[in-house]
Amino acid sequence: MQSVTRTWTYGLGVRIFIGCVVAIMFAFAAFLISIPFLIPGNLTGVAWLLDVCGLAVAGFGCFMLFGLIAFSRTQISLSATGLDATVTTGHTRLLVPRFRTIVLPVAEIRSVERRDEITRMLGLSTQRESLSIVTAAGERIGLFSNTTMAVNKLPLAEIASAIAAAAGVPVTDDGTVLVKGAGLYGDASSSWTETPLDPVSAAKAKNTATLTLQILVGAMMLIAVLRACTH
Repeated sequence: MQSVTRTWTYGLGVRIFIGCVVAIMFAFAAFLISIPFLIPGNLTGVAWLLDVCGLAVAGFGCFMLFGLIAFSRTQISLSATGLDATVTTGHTRLLVPRFRTIVLPVAEIRSVERRDEITRMLGLSTQRESLSIVTAAGERIGLFSNTTMAVNKLPLAEIASAIAAAAGVPVTDDGTVLVKGAGLYGDASSSWTETPLDPVSAAKAKNTATLTLQILVGAMMLIAVLRACTH
């Protein structure tokens, strides 16, 4: 059993970086929207285009701000006797994250379970690992998930092992499943009803997700090279 409380949060450096990006995006959006007011003349058509672009940039800035709020509020603390956490649990239609507070004695934790999740959207596959616990009463509580390509992650293996050791249970691997949830802001489902894939299907799904990641990284590198060549 642990003698001190351990606390896990998302990295401060990444949160500061995201905060700076959010501020820049809002400033750029305001600049685009204000251009027609700064330049004399009839710019009706251009003004509409700039306003639409400015609103699009502001909208994406809001999405990143919601992510920053989620990363800042998410916290998992574990002592010798209890688990105390604030985690994301879904979001509204406007992508505003929801939160759940967990206060649970470790003696009531029956199992600690992790699994790999494959999500398919617009023909692309992404992979993430997810962590949940099951209480003595049979309630499953999703803690968090880590997307493979995410820059900011929580140490899932470390947290899972620590909770399992405190509760005196092993960490269970529930295999690989196909899921529909996007897992935004590190959300983890509390309803694990999907049937695990067989080893061959699981390997194929993971390879597809890896290929998707490689294509996205390659595309970004190509864009960066083309931009550098044009300057």
